[in-house]
Amino acid sequence: MTAQRFRFISTIFISTLSVNALALPIDWSGTFGVDSHTISNSCRAEDSSNTPGSQGIDGKCNASFQTYIFKLNPQIIVNDGVTLKGEFSTGHMRGGFAGDNAASNENGPSNNAHFSSTPAQNSTLNVNQMYMELYADTALVKIGRMSKHFGLGIVWDNGEDAWDRFFTMYDGIEAEMKIGNFSFTPYFAKISSTKNDNPTNGPAGGAGSPNGEGDVKEMGLVAKYENKNRDLTVAVLYGKRKSEPYNTLYTRNSDPTTTDLDYQRTNVTIIEPYVSKRWNKFTVAAEASIQTGDYGKVYDANTESKLSANAYVLEASYELNPKWNVGLTLGQVSGDKSGTNKFEATYLNPNYNIADLMFRYNYAAFTTANRGGAFDASVANAQFIRLSGDYKTDKWTWKMAAIMAKAMETAKNGDKSYHHEGNYSFTAAGDQDDDLGVEVDVGFDYRWNPNVTISGYYGYWKVGDYYGFSNTGDDLSVKSIHGGGLRATLDF
Repeated sequence: MTAQRFRFISTIFISTLSVNALALPIDWSGTFGVDSHTISNSCRAEDSSNTPGSQGIDGKCNASFQTYIFKLNPQIIVNDGVTLKGEFSTGHMRGGFAGDNAASNENGPSNNAHFSSTPAQNSTLNVNQMYMELYADTALVKIGRMSKHFGLGIVWDNGEDAWDRFFTMYDGIEAEMKIGNFSFTPYFAKISSTKNDNPTNGPAGGAGSPNGEGDVKEMGLVAKYENKNRDLTVAVLYGKRKSEPYNTLYTRNSDPTTTDLDYQRTNVTIIEPYVSKRWNKFTVAAEASIQTGDYGKVYDANTESKLSANAYVLEASYELNPKWNVGLTLGQVSGDKSGTNKFEATYLNPNYNIADLMFRYNYAAFTTANRGGAFDASVANAQFIRLSGDYKTDKWTWKMAAIMAKAMETAKNGDKSYHHEGNYSFTAAGDQDDDLGVEVDVGFDYRWNPNVTISGYYGYWKVGDYYGFSNTGDDLSVKSIHGGGLRATLDF
């Protein structure tokens, strides 16, 4: 054996010993799940006129799809003062659709003949979160890419529930300081830094040009009082978000008939109070979101709009006995009013769902190109009430709910109005009804074993006349939606 080969083998051996000596304990947790859904009459109301402002959807009005979700959360304890935490996932929305990206070659289906050996997907591993926690005498400091949660999660939601496809992500730093029952958490984050390098020819979205013209930054403070002995929590969040011109986060298409984009400089203040209290078997929690500031050019390229939006949600539950639990949810989420230059609409976090069908899906995405993803939907422009009841046994949980909603704002003849699902403004050619409809949901969870749950649901949504608005003076015929699905979830 030559001296050079001996030195090479010795180096590998010593390196291996060093790695083993420096190995750190890693705790793994996560979620994997698969589901299948079928939805009938997903168009709600059919309309092939393509008239701006119409609520009608044209195309194949039934949807059938299967999805998966995968979240892997490592936790590395470096020492007594530092822990590294993260989250990995695949695909879009921490998962994806069964069979998506079916072409094995992005430039063309070159191997379609070899169907038995061609992979169905080209998937990448996403690093959704990676941050370190520093434990000090005065504060718990987090630095890196992390999720953020506040209150009921109507705006800030950390996506910790098994089937949460979205989460509020911040690249930044925060420091939680506790004094008795009080805590104060100042934070700073950069939400986006991608600049549009070619604003006259669509959103180029260049990763270069890091000169600040594409930055979206936020800073704020969370103050909280938590008394566990009294089951009482009172908190308030104050946040200030600014975006520079030519950022790619707040670009908008104010005219759906063109591809021209308006680029936005925004300056928004958000104040959110939150309170929760438990009395024996009764629990109540409430959160408000008050949003004000400058919101850029919403209606046209020449007019700056002021933001004046709000949302209020109250959740209450009562445990009748160890098996029965009943709940009530009340909410009001502002919509954009007709005939003003202010922008008054609020959109709740997509993870915050009140029904199995209503506000759950972006129904236009099932049939229309360039309308976002199927799950890109939020509760917006609505007053709603939800009554629910859960019945639990050792293995089963049966769920029932009834939801009724109406629109806060509607289109009025001759006024500049806003399409809350399409996110664009239009001039109304008629008056719109405010009835969003009534929905009844039933479902179950079966605990196969401590880590595996089998779930199913069925929902019936009597679609309201709000969705019959065509913006031509003639109302569309609405169709009720019904749908169901099955789901298997592994938590580990």
